[in-house]
Amino acid sequence: MDDNDRGHSRDMTVVTGLALGARATIVDMGSSPGTDAASSVPWAGEPARAGLGSSSSSSAVDRTVVALQVIALCCLVMAGSLGVVDSAQRGAGPPVAAVAWLALAPVIAGIWVVRPRMMRAGHGAAVTAVSVVAATPVVVFGRLDFTIPVLLLVVAFAVVDVSLRAGAHAMIWIASVGLALHVGGAVGSGRTLLSGALDGVLNVVPVAVLMCFGIALGLSLRGFESERSADQRVIRRLHRASATERELLLSDERARSARELHDGLGYKLTLVSMSLELADRLRPADAEQAWAEVRTARSASSEALADMRMWVRALSPVRNQGARGLAALELIAESFRGTGVTVDVVGDTASDRVLTSDDEIALVIYRGVQEGLTNALRHGAARSVRIDLETEDSRLELSMLSDIDAGRRSGIRDGEPELGFGLRGLDDRATARGGRLTARRIDDRFLLRLAIPLGRGGGEHEGRAS
Repeated sequence: MDDNDRGHSRDMTVVTGLALGARATIVDMGSSPGTDAASSVPWAGEPARAGLGSSSSSSAVDRTVVALQVIALCCLVMAGSLGVVDSAQRGAGPPVAAVAWLALAPVIAGIWVVRPRMMRAGHGAAVTAVSVVAATPVVVFGRLDFTIPVLLLVVAFAVVDVSLRAGAHAMIWIASVGLALHVGGAVGSGRTLLSGALDGVLNVVPVAVLMCFGIALGLSLRGFESERSADQRVIRRLHRASATERELLLSDERARSARELHDGLGYKLTLVSMSLELADRLRPADAEQAWAEVRTARSASSEALADMRMWVRALSPVRNQGARGLAALELIAESFRGTGVTVDVVGDTASDRVLTSDDEIALVIYRGVQEGLTNALRHGAARSVRIDLETEDSRLELSMLSDIDAGRRSGIRDGEPELGFGLRGLDDRATARGGRLTARRIDDRFLLRLAIPLGRGGGEHEGRAS
């Protein structure tokens, strides 16, 4: 640092504005949460990111940091270039400082490129130390006007990558080197030690104040990174909780299915076996009673076969992948009719057009019909189901009304029941499309309703076809 820095105060004002503007931008962007993929820019330099998604402001902050790095390097190159030009105009010898700055630019750029990877590997302190050492020649070779942005970012990254104390130490080191150079230069030129120290303080203090803005920028970035890490931890916990809940729901569904198979199909097969065994014993003594037991076994086996067909259709409903629109719903209904249940499908032409043109809505509706028919058979032992599909008020509505067998009514509470795994998954699908699912028992019937807002492919209500 020498006394010949022309325009020093003007340059400090420009750099101060740059640091304050960047800090305000970071704070502003860090205050609006959202979701977006992690930035892939290598100079963004965030500490190890979990990869679960981050706020939309994350990419904006990363881009801002990259922009600051590019600006700082451009300033360093500009300082070196101006030094070369100035030296050539004056006819002086080789501009050592200018050449040093030009040589430092790719070195510092390389450090910033590998910084994110080193941070993920847990080598933040090493990166900070190397950065400070690499930036020291900037101070050693005098003029600090266009080179100040590099020093600001070096101090800021020390705060982000290590701690506030590390940033303060970096600032003190840079200021101390500058002060020592001033004192040494004064003594070497024959001036008094006190004069050199005073001159050094007058030059170093403003630069130290500017580097405080680098610390402020680093604190803003560090605070943002802390909030982002906390958000990612919450997201991971939510994902784990969701996975656990999913497994519990699946376990409950498996347990309930096992009970239903045991109590229903298992009982009927046991009855068949016992009736045939009894018929075999009674045949020599009472042929008429033996035939009665055979008829009982036949009836029970027919019921068991019907139950088995119901389970096959419920667990794996058939649908022709080439069918679309209401025709696909009709095929699903037909696969369940093989269990003995009556299924009526009624829909308007606008609904058919929506299902044909919008695959996402169609998939939700197909899954809704499959799940509704499955529940109607498994839980309500329904004998009839009516499926209505229509467009109304810019939304597509699916309604499924099924009867409840008298023997199953006690197991289905009035009003809205607790949603099982299948209906929860369907509700998630509907919610993702901005829709809503409702399910409720009404006397001896059960109503499942699914409403999904229409996109551009939605049609107007046009008559009905059944």
